[in-house]
Amino acid sequence: MWHVDEVAQAVNGVVFRIEHENFSGISTDSRTIANRELFIPISGVTFDGHKFIADAYDRSHGGTLCEKGRDDVLKTAQGTIILVDDTLKALLDIAHYKRRQIQGTFITITGSNGKTTTKEILAAIIGRERKVHFNKKNYNNLIGVSKSILAIEGSPDYLIFELGTNNRGEIRQLTQVTEPDISLITNINPSHLEGLDDLGGVLEEKLDLFRYTKGGGHILINVDDPSLFPSYRDDEGHVSHTFGMDHDADFQLIINEDLGWNGYDFTIKFHDDFIRVKTNLLGRHNLLNILSASSIAFLVGISKEQIKNTIEAFNPYAMRFNPIMAKKGYTVVDDSYNANPSSVKWAINTLSNLPCSGKRIAVLGDMKELGEKTAYYHEELGKFLKHSNIDNVMLIGEEVKGILKELNNGRGKFFHDKASLIDYAKHHVTGGDVVLIKGSRAAKMEEIVEALI
Repeated sequence: MWHVDEVAQAVNGVVFRIEHENFSGISTDSRTIANRELFIPISGVTFDGHKFIADAYDRSHGGTLCEKGRDDVLKTAQGTIILVDDTLKALLDIAHYKRRQIQGTFITITGSNGKTTTKEILAAIIGRERKVHFNKKNYNNLIGVSKSILAIEGSPDYLIFELGTNNRGEIRQLTQVTEPDISLITNINPSHLEGLDDLGGVLEEKLDLFRYTKGGGHILINVDDPSLFPSYRDDEGHVSHTFGMDHDADFQLIINEDLGWNGYDFTIKFHDDFIRVKTNLLGRHNLLNILSASSIAFLVGISKEQIKNTIEAFNPYAMRFNPIMAKKGYTVVDDSYNANPSSVKWAINTLSNLPCSGKRIAVLGDMKELGEKTAYYHEELGKFLKHSNIDNVMLIGEEVKGILKELNNGRGKFFHDKASLIDYAKHHVTGGDVVLIKGSRAAKMEEIVEALI
């Protein structure tokens, strides 16, 4: 329950009119707003939430925030109205206000790859015995994280948030809102370069998670990352911990046996302690995700047994390197959730090392949000594929033409539409083949997955 005066204080707003003093909750969606909820109309480059204030009131009969100067809206708006300078900032402010009322331990995770899987594994480990709240799916931007905080019910022991960004300053804002007690950066790789310019821009943006973690809080540093570790090995304001697979670290994962399609047998070293674990997740990148989650879990006092049992029971999520046996006897590896240069290379390396009695095939779509480096990274991927053991590469999109240009060895085939690619694949993929399907979210590569299984 929110009182109008409490809301006005949290968002530094001015009460323009009062119809109701109390609100049952807060919503940013006029389509799903509930009775007596307060509406926050978010505005962006291509949309203006103020246009839906009337619709929100018709459903909620509550109230709304409204940016100052919007006389066009105030003439007809009904219900309680609180004026603010910027509604997005107000959403962040009210989320921060609520965060400060909560006593649980806040944990935040960011990085170019693996943050969602790390968050899900960590939530599963801690959630076996403790009350946990975490942002669902990948609701990791300014709006999603704020809504996730506002959705907190009761008194969770641990609150886990993945933080995403595609523009400078967003990690800083999200870290200031969540005020984490513990934070971890999975890795630094080229992603969202349209807003972050280059790898140095990605690094600086992600490092804001460490910079704005609460004083005296814990930060976990990936010693294997060539950009991250040298940039942040000394930090007197926080308690630093290291994790990695290739170098000595406070938390280290050592592979005992690669089990092929059955995953891995490995050992995790926790300072002077250790556990031996098996996982059915595929790929070294997922081992790093497991290590990241396990390191935090151990740090907050979760038992080794609970960590081991949860990891061994954890199954891959849809669209994240998830193998599916097709009706015709070949395997489709659904990795269609998203793609950037490093995640595609990791997927290709994993495919290259998995047992295969037939052909290894990669179906790839465009990698988006790479800015001026778009052509460069697609061509680099083509060179990488040229020296791999992938038998056939099927390409769809505009930017993937750069892959074809460099591959240029008869293994690559370009398609103008999904229908022709799917038709070709159905006639050329046979029993024993393994087909990796990957591309950026905008490419909707899951449609190809659905057609081939």
